[in-house]
Amino acid sequence: MNFELETKINEQQIKELGGLIKDAQKILLVGHKNPDGDTIGCLTAMVEYLKSINKNYAAFSADELPVNLEYLKHSLEIRSDKNIFNHSFDLVICLDTADLKYSGVEIELNRLKERGVKIINIDHHPSNYGAINIVDDQASSTTVILYDILRVWRVVINKDMATSLLAGILVDTMNFMNSATNDKSLGLSAKLLQQGAKFNMVSRQLYQTKTRDGLKLWSRLLKRLKKNDTLNIAYSVILAEDIEEAGTEETEGMSNFLSNLAEARISMIIKEIRDGEIKVSIRAIDKGANAAELARYFGGGGHKKAAGFTIMGRLEQEGEGWRIV
Repeated sequence: MNFELETKINEQQIKELGGLIKDAQKILLVGHKNPDGDTIGCLTAMVEYLKSINKNYAAFSADELPVNLEYLKHSLEIRSDKNIFNHSFDLVICLDTADLKYSGVEIELNRLKERGVKIINIDHHPSNYGAINIVDDQASSTTVILYDILRVWRVVINKDMATSLLAGILVDTMNFMNSATNDKSLGLSAKLLQQGAKFNMVSRQLYQTKTRDGLKLWSRLLKRLKKNDTLNIAYSVILAEDIEEAGTEETEGMSNFLSNLAEARISMIIKEIRDGEIKVSIRAIDKGANAAELARYFGGGGHKKAAGFTIMGRLEQEGEGWRIV
């Protein structure tokens, strides 16, 4: 090999995965629930690769894609119908999914494991649940890891792959504004631009596609912004009725936006999602804060700067604050 990897991953594991893909008859790609640009960037780049080698595949996300990610090629091939698990697969590749619970289809994936189907874990969160774990928790995004995997396989990265990979970097670095921004994320982004990535389109779609109804949700988020001075945590809530009244679920980017606060160590968005579920997204603002540690306390996960968890209940206002009932 005459190039240096961007990440600290095991080349032998990558070659082993390449052999499994070559031998597989049908491959299932899985991203995490409530998908963002990193998991969708990985899924769409992998779809492009599997198409190029004529592999039979399917791609799945437990939740529908945000509208602002549908511009990525192959994004509309990603299904959210769990009936997909009625089909036979002999290899599953999980992308940017810290654990099976975070996939939103833990039961279905465990059933596949029980039948002997190998599950591969490619991630930049600390995780170790796969038959092969290709993980670097220092990588700025999982798309950075996938870039290295494709290079080891000697794949020519075309403009569609490059655009998908760049989307993951831009989302997880907040457009090069958070602590994940470093020489490697900037250097790789430059390489992807040379390979045809459409930076202006990605940046515009991620950060400049708010609708009027979507901004109504944002106005409620900001109106309810509170700070717990004892814990030094800033937080806000989005109710199910807010989403229903606005007629949109344009909440993508809210958590990262609140992380711009200079007056708190941690920011949280507490959002009612469906069927009595509440999703909590956590961002570490202070360098010494650990979002993953807080999320794990409530059964969730993630990494130091960004994490989350889901619990059952609904939000109810109590005085100046909120409680979960």
